[in-house]
Amino acid sequence: MKLRLVRARAAPDGAVAAPVQHWTEIDWTRHVRMAQVLERRLSYVDYGEGPPVVLVHGLGGCWQWWLENIPTLGREHRVIAVDLPGFGASEALPSPGEMRTHAQTIRALLDALEIDRASICAHSMGGLVAVRLAADHPDRLQRLVLVCAGGITLSAVQLAVLSHSFVAFNAFFAQPGVAGTFARRPRLRRLLFARAVAHPESVSPALAAQIVPRLSAPGFLGAVRAGIRVANEVDMSGISVPSLALWGRGDPILPVAQAEELVRRMPDARLVVLEDSAHCPMFEQPAAFNAALLGFLAEA
Repeated sequence: MKLRLVRARAAPDGAVAAPVQHWTEIDWTRHVRMAQVLERRLSYVDYGEGPPVVLVHGLGGCWQWWLENIPTLGREHRVIAVDLPGFGASEALPSPGEMRTHAQTIRALLDALEIDRASICAHSMGGLVAVRLAADHPDRLQRLVLVCAGGITLSAVQLAVLSHSFVAFNAFFAQPGVAGTFARRPRLRRLLFARAVAHPESVSPALAAQIVPRLSAPGFLGAVRAGIRVANEVDMSGISVPSLALWGRGDPILPVAQAEELVRRMPDARLVVLEDSAHCPMFEQPAAFNAALLGFLAEA
């Protein structure tokens, strides 16, 4: 087993050149695509050129969760940011949806785009999708990056708390007008992100306007149930692809101590811990996150 622990506070000088444009200056309609994948409509963004990297969001997410990262990553990579089935603009899976079907969707999208191998970067629940893909189709992965992600062994109590919390969250945000109100009002935004983000006030109104209205999605409850069913089933010791666990120091949902155990169970993995960050380091500390991710991908 290979384990390297790195604690990153900021992007090293010169590690990543500043992006040509901030995401708010980009016409994303030029990069959003819709494909027919496994007989369902799948929405994704295709941005940049170079070795392909697929970004997989977490529960309640959408491709917009990666807006702070795509422009920088796209300078060196072809970035495919996916709306998983039932999230964003993608058509939902028939009930019961399974993590394996989400993984098959990613594989089928790679087939449709004629991409033989890609690096996969997945956040939170998306990690369960990514490790399922790595277990079933290791030949399709160049590298695996798990961002505060599933794959960690959770106790029955932890699973029950997460399940009930997510069900209640979805019921509340499914009410008409609730998500839009939280996106617009600063105090409600801070309240919404208080548990997932180290500094909730740092979530910009522009980013909140993109991600908050999409939190309640048709595939939300199905993904919760599917995630609970398989949370402890994946044998991480069988994930042989070079892997990076990229974690926020203050993640209260999936703590760093569990991430350390995760990488110990994987044959070729390392851990990068981003200080002053919680469960969403990709937009909490985007410069440090992008530098760590690009550095790992460059090793390929």
